[in-house]
Amino acid sequence: MHAFDILAEAKMRQWEQDRRDGKVSEKKKEAAVTPESYESLEKQLYYDIRKLMVESYLAGEAGRQEMQSRANNMLVQLAARLERAGYNIMSKMFADEVQALKARAHAVMHDKSKLLALLNDLD
Repeated sequence: MHAFDILAEAKMRQWEQDRRDGKVSEKKKEAAVTPESYESLEKQLYYDIRKLMVESYLAGEAGRQEMQSRANNMLVQLAARLERAGYNIMSKMFADEVQALKARAHAVMHDKSKLLALLNDLD
């Protein structure tokens, strides 16, 4: 078991014990995340990587390196999650799309209006 699984199991057992002891209210609360609004971590990572990559060209030279490094680290996390789940082709496809986006942003890096348009097209 991963550390997260062990921690989650311990939290669940503590909650069940607190519920039996009457420390937890049985009132139903509205879900913070509904099935309609839920986005997977992989999807969130992918969108954040793309946004960060384009924003890095708006940040200037010093900020660009740091932001692209963060985006690359996030891309590695995404690739690892997808490949662990058996989605090797999807992982490669996402990496290729991010590199193509980086190339497009690099091509227009001196035109702020085109970078902003590219950023708006991501949404």
